[in-house]
Order: sequence, then C-alpha cells, then structure tokens
Amino acid sequence: MRPLRLFALPLPALFVLATACARADAPARAHDAAPERGAPGSTVGRAAASTAPPEPAALSGASLARLELGGGEIAWLALPVGARDKRAIVVGVHGAGDRADWSCSAWREVTAAWAFVVCPEAKRAHPDSTERSRTYVWGSSAAVASQADRAVAALRARYGAWIADGPLLYGGWSQGATLASEVVASRPGVYDRVALVEIGHTPLDPAVVAASLAGAGVRRAVVSCSSYACRSFAQGFERAARRRGLPTQTNDVGIRRHWFDEPVFRTLGPKLVWMVEEERSFAGLGAAVDARWMTD
Repeated sequence: MRPLRLFALPLPALFVLATACARADAPARAHDAAPERGAPGSTVGRAAASTAPPEPAALSGASLARLELGGGEIAWLALPVGARDKRAIVVGVHGAGDRADWSCSAWREVTAAWAFVVCPEAKRAHPDSTERSRTYVWGSSAAVASQADRAVAALRARYGAWIADGPLLYGGWSQGATLASEVVASRPGVYDRVALVEIGHTPLDPAVVAASLAGAGVRRAVVSCSSYACRSFAQGFERAARRRGLPTQTNDVGIRRHWFDEPVFRTLGPKLVWMVEEERSFAGLGAAVDARWMTD
C-alpha cells in the first residue's frame, strides 16, 4: 500500500479519511485488547478451547431392557435415559404372581426415571400363571439375595461408567417386601435404604423386621400402604423402629386394596427423596421427583 500523502489533501478530505480509518481499525483494536476471550489468533483462546472437557453424551438406549444372568436366570433393567451424570441403583423386587418387568416399570415411575432400577426375576412360576401370562413367585429370601447380587453385577458390567458409588436402595413390593428384612440382613452394608410397599399380607412380626433392618445398617425406611393389613403392620413397625433408632415414615395412600399404581407412585416418590436426602449418590432424585410428581 502506498504511503498517504496527507499534505496534498484538503482539510475536509483529511477528516473523512481519518474517520474511516478509525472505524476500520476498531474491531482489530478490540480483539487485541481482550485476547483472553478466545479471539481468533489468540494463544490464550486456543489453549482454553483445547483443554475444556467436552460435554458428556447423554445415556441412550431402551428405557426397559432384559438382562441375561446365566443359568436360566434373568433380570430387567430400567435405564435413566438422557442422563449426563452418574446415577444410583434401586433394586426392585417383585411380589408373588408378579414379574420383574412390571416391578421395574413401577419403580421407574416412583423414581421419576432418574435412577438405574434393576429387578431380578424369580425362577419359579406362580401356580396360577399360564403359558400366555406367566408370573413368578420367590422360593426364599436367599434366592432373592443371590439373584439380586448377579443382577447388580451385570448392570455394573454394562453401565459401570454411569453408576454412582454408594449403597443400594432396596424396593420391595408385596412378597418382595415380606422377604426384605431377611435379604438385607444377609447382605449387611449393601442396602442402607429400604422401601416396603404393601407389606403385612403374610404374617410378620414388625419388631423382628425393625431389628433385622437396623442390625444390617439400614439408615432409613419407608412403608407404603393402601390396605388394612399393611397399615396395621406399619403402625407396629414405626414403634419398633423408633426404639431401634431407625428413622421411618409411612406412606398411607388410603384404603384402596392391594395395589402398586399411580397414586402410590405419586405419594411414594417424595418419601424416597426423604429417605435418601443425605446420600450424595442420590443427589438429583429430588428435582426429578418434583418435576414428575409434585406438579399439577
């Protein structure tokens, strides 16, 4: 570019030329003054861009999937589809005349699809089931504990990078709730939160259940009832748990028979939030439950 010969220009032309040059140079001066913002050509900006970690991809897959455990045993899994952080595990144990996929669907609703829910399935067919509608019944608490161990191991093997460290939450419905204290007592330290839905239809001593849970290291428990039998158990359990120093709440859904349905999901979700409020691995559950069940 030729040097400007300013002395040869009249004063008005000098003014116009100076103004145009200032405007053309302004963006360059602004970039030069703030290279830390990552402007093109800035060394600082390039370093920041190269070291910033990429946003993690969202967890994808089917919301409900079958897990093969070997030896003819299976479990079902409800995934927290869309998760971008690590999530905790809920073990959902079905009742008699029930199935693991139904159990996982129910606990997925309770937890607002926030947690990993893994549900072992009993191997024994229920006597009243048919080929068209096969349901199952647990033979013992040992069978529940063993199959739950393998189901959790299979879940961790497949999705370990997405799973938060920490104890498991045991969620039992009907027979799954009846056997809960024996299962948890056989795995001390594994389950430190327990939710029992519609327990009490098989004779149980509430004091024995409370002692077993407390002795196994359970830190909080919830009993959810929609029948007279469960409500009667819950009253005795609360008194016994209080004596053992085990914080407990009852989710009374009213006398509605032996159900695990939307009124239970809606009211039990906030109780689970209370149950895990001090557990860091469940830190995001409250917001998810509020968004799903606490809105009109």
